[in-house]
Amino acid sequence: MKSIGEKIKEYRQKNHLTQEQLASCLNVTFQTVSKWETGVSSPDLSLIIPITRIFHISADELLGVNDVEADKRYDELKQAYDHTFKTEDFAERQRICEIAVSEYPGDMKWLINLAWVVSNRSFEYEDNDRYIAEQEKAIKLFDAVVKNCNDDVIRGNAIQGITQLLGWRDRKDEARKYAEMIPERAMITRDAVLENILEGDELILFKQRRIKSHIEGVLWDLSLMPTVCTDIMRDIVSVMFPDGNYIEFNHCLYYALKKKINHVLKHEQNVSADTIRDLLTEMKSYAKAYDEIAFSKPGVYKYTAPWFDHIEEDTREWFGNEGTPMMWDFREYLDEPQFDNMRNHSFFELMKK
Repeated sequence: MKSIGEKIKEYRQKNHLTQEQLASCLNVTFQTVSKWETGVSSPDLSLIIPITRIFHISADELLGVNDVEADKRYDELKQAYDHTFKTEDFAERQRICEIAVSEYPGDMKWLINLAWVVSNRSFEYEDNDRYIAEQEKAIKLFDAVVKNCNDDVIRGNAIQGITQLLGWRDRKDEARKYAEMIPERAMITRDAVLENILEGDELILFKQRRIKSHIEGVLWDLSLMPTVCTDIMRDIVSVMFPDGNYIEFNHCLYYALKKKINHVLKHEQNVSADTIRDLLTEMKSYAKAYDEIAFSKPGVYKYTAPWFDHIEEDTREWFGNEGTPMMWDFREYLDEPQFDNMRNHSFFELMKK
């Protein structure tokens, strides 16, 4: 009967891994792997499951672990991860990803998930050193996916993430090197196929959804611009949805108004209280409209603008609809120090109601 070290060596070679590569996946030294394979020592019990995942074998081939339980564990982590999109609990999402990466080393889906949540959470930190450190951590995670993943979709996602971060860190030359790794010949898209086979209302719905997706992309890009583009975003939404039935776009307009108010308070010294009142009133209207359909009365809502009248939104399935209502965020926003000199105005307390 082969020892566990002999089995590790056998499966390592079958998977075309060097001792150094296996050691890197397990966060141990290559000398440690060498000692396992020569029988000098055995892997710690906590590493058994990670080793089986790397080699894509059942755990009982090493220690008799039931692989069905391992798959059940994977599904449990995936369900818990998906639920964080309902609660918008990013700290919990990162915790789940870190557990999954530890238990399933070499699983690129979990690694890319961890990279994105670390990247996104970096903006939560007011301390500049922590902010930079978290972005550097995300860059390393994205790089690991780019270098070790054979799935073009996941690898492309990682390239997108790392080039974005390197661009923000003003490391353009590094970003270009990763951008050059994108395959020149893209596969035919699912949209291109569907457009050839749909007809009637199905085709109209398909085209309306695609237009809506393009609008979402434009608004997202505008929200990331260094200058405030709130007025442009407002214009786009009002033109495309002239009846004011914005549904999910209330969310976009709410945060656009928050960005505009922050900009005005920071850069316009003589701004009047009336101006801020009007902006806050508009911001509040978007929050209340969003909360009404996402939290108070979740269900199926239909766009009524002529360009989107085939599209329905089931707000019970929206990400974040088990988290914090937008009006809660609005009230917390009003408590920020930048509004201290306005608290004596009669309108201010009414804003919180």
